[in-house]
Amino acid sequence: MLRTISIAATAAVAAVIAATPSASAAETTEYRAVVVGGGKPLGVVEGQSWGTYAMVRDAAGKQVGDDSVACVVEKTRDTRVIAKCTHTLRVPEGSLIVQGIHHYRDQTVMPGTADPMRLMIVRGSGAYAGASGSVDVVEAVGGYTYTFGPTG
Repeated sequence: MLRTISIAATAAVAAVIAATPSASAAETTEYRAVVVGGGKPLGVVEGQSWGTYAMVRDAAGKQVGDDSVACVVEKTRDTRVIAKCTHTLRVPEGSLIVQGIHHYRDQTVMPGTADPMRLMIVRGSGAYAGASGSVDVVEAVGGYTYTFGPTG
């Protein structure tokens, strides 16, 4: 599963981008997380949880960290599933935790079945200390792509 995450946050995130090696405030920094473990349940019921683990690579393809996602099903309705998920991205500059609701269009909760999402930045460390704002998430097959861009 590929989830594209664009950080649209406050000045704290813009400062992080400017502090990222070889990046200016007008550039974006991208990390790709390729899922290597875990997965989603096949039969989904309220209260059920799942997690995934991914290796994080920079734009050049070099492994630079890891990523984990933990989800709990909040509600099932007809063919839809609503899950609360926490994403933890760990890279050399620090860690970033984002959290929010995933709306899946069917009971499989498989890649490509989630509506676009807006998750909140909960906490950061290292270069991401003090980060706040929201994260837009679009799901596809293969892993996650985190794109940190300038705000505004």
